[in-house]
Amino acid sequence: MRLAEKAIKKQRETAAQRAGIAIPSSGADAEQPHAGAPLPAVGPHHTWMAILLIVMIGKVTEWVPGILNLPLAKVAFLFAMIYTARVWGKLVPIRVRSLRIAKPVIAFLVLSILSVFFSIYKSNTLIMSEASLIILISFVMLIKITQTIRDVERMLLALVGSAISLTVGVLVNYSGGRAHINDNFDPNDIAYVLDTLLPIVIAYGVAHSKRRKWLAYGLALTIVLVILLTGSRGGAIGLGVVVLALLAYPLNFCKTGELHGFAPGGMLVKLALLAVLGAMVWGSLPADTKDRLATLGDLQHDYNADPHLNASRTVLWRRDIELAVQRPIGYGLGSAPAVDGRAGGWYRTAHNSFVQAFVELGVLGLVLFVSIYVVTWKELGKIVRRGLQKSADHETAKAALYARALRIGLAGNVVAGFFLSQAYSSCLFMIAAICASFVRIASTVSMATDKAARLNGPVRAGAAV
Repeated sequence: MRLAEKAIKKQRETAAQRAGIAIPSSGADAEQPHAGAPLPAVGPHHTWMAILLIVMIGKVTEWVPGILNLPLAKVAFLFAMIYTARVWGKLVPIRVRSLRIAKPVIAFLVLSILSVFFSIYKSNTLIMSEASLIILISFVMLIKITQTIRDVERMLLALVGSAISLTVGVLVNYSGGRAHINDNFDPNDIAYVLDTLLPIVIAYGVAHSKRRKWLAYGLALTIVLVILLTGSRGGAIGLGVVVLALLAYPLNFCKTGELHGFAPGGMLVKLALLAVLGAMVWGSLPADTKDRLATLGDLQHDYNADPHLNASRTVLWRRDIELAVQRPIGYGLGSAPAVDGRAGGWYRTAHNSFVQAFVELGVLGLVLFVSIYVVTWKELGKIVRRGLQKSADHETAKAALYARALRIGLAGNVVAGFFLSQAYSSCLFMIAAICASFVRIASTVSMATDKAARLNGPVRAGAAV
C-alpha cells in the first residue's frame, strides 16, 4: 500500500512539474521547488503583488494616516513589475491567453483601451485607459508568478487584508449617516467589494486552523455590519445572496474529509439562528440606516422605480440601452455620463455594470463582460465537484472550499454590481486572475492524481496507511 501511495505522489509531482506547478510538501521543505521545476521560493515578487492587491482593492493608501495621498499604488505596481522581471526567467512558462478565464478578461480590457479609436469622449477615454492598462499588466503578472497552491493562498490572504482595510477604515471613521471612510470612497463601492470578499474571508480561515476559523467568523460578522452601515441597498441585496448561498452551501468539511454538500436539511436551523443574529444587528443600526434599508420592502414607491423621473435608474437604464442599440460598437471607455447628457439626462453614469459595458464598449464588450462571469463560474464549479467526492484527499477538498468561496463571492459581485458602475473594477479582474491561476493549478494536480489512481489502484492519495 505504501508503494502504491508513493507511486501516486510521484505521478502527481511529475505531471505537475510538466505543467509548471510545484506541489508543496510538508515540513521544512514546504516552500522549496521540486527538482526539474525551477520555481523560486516566496520572494519580493509575491510580496509586492500582495501589497498591490491590498492597495488596489483594499485602498489602504487612501485612508491610513501617514500614507494618505502618497503615490504608493504606483510604487507597489512599479516594484511588482521590477521584481517579477527579475525572476521571469526562473518561472515556468504559462500561456496566459490559453487559460479559459483569462481569455475574456484580456479581450475586454484590450477592447476598453482600443475604444479610444471610436470614443465620442476621447480625452476621458485616454485618461481611463491608464487604469485599464495597469489592471491588464497586473492581471498577467499575477498569473505568471502564481505557480503553486501556496502562491494562490498568498493572494487570497491579500484579499483578506483588503477586507480588513475597508472594514477597519469604515469603523474608525464612522460618525453617523451612511458609513464611508473619506471623500475618496463611495459607500456603495465599499459594500460591493465587501460582498465579494466576505466568503473568501471565511474560507481562508476554515482552511487553516480552528483559531483562524473563529477569527474569520468574527471578521465576517463585522463585515456584515459594515455593509449594512453603508446603507447601500444594492450591497444589502448582494449580501442577502451571499448569506443564503453560505447557508445552502456551507464553507466547511464533512467528518470524512470532503467538502460539505448542499445542506437543505440544516437550513431551517441556520435560518432561525440567522433571524436571531439579524434582529440583534438590525437593532444596533442607526435609525437613518434602518429607514434607508427598509425601502427595499417598498421598491414600487422608490424614486429609482419611477418611470416619469428623469434621474431614476430604471429610466436611465432604458435610455442607455436604447442608445447602445443605436450604436452597437459602443461610445468609448468612460463615455456613459456624456452619452446620458447628450440624450437629455443629467450626465449620470449607468449605475449598472452590464449597461455600462454595453453603452461604452458595445455588443462585443457586453458579451465579453458576461463571459468573464460565466466562464469563471463554470471553471470553479469543476473544482468544487471534485472536492465533493468521498475519495477526495485533503488538498482536493481544500481546493474545492476555495472554489466554492470564490463562486459565492462572484455571485455577490454580480448582484451588487448590477446596481453600480463597476464594469472596470480592479476587484473583479484581480479576483479573476486568482481564479485563472487557481483553476490551472488545481486542475492539473487533480488530473495527475486521477491518472495515478487509475495506474496504481484506488488508493487515497495523501492518506495515512
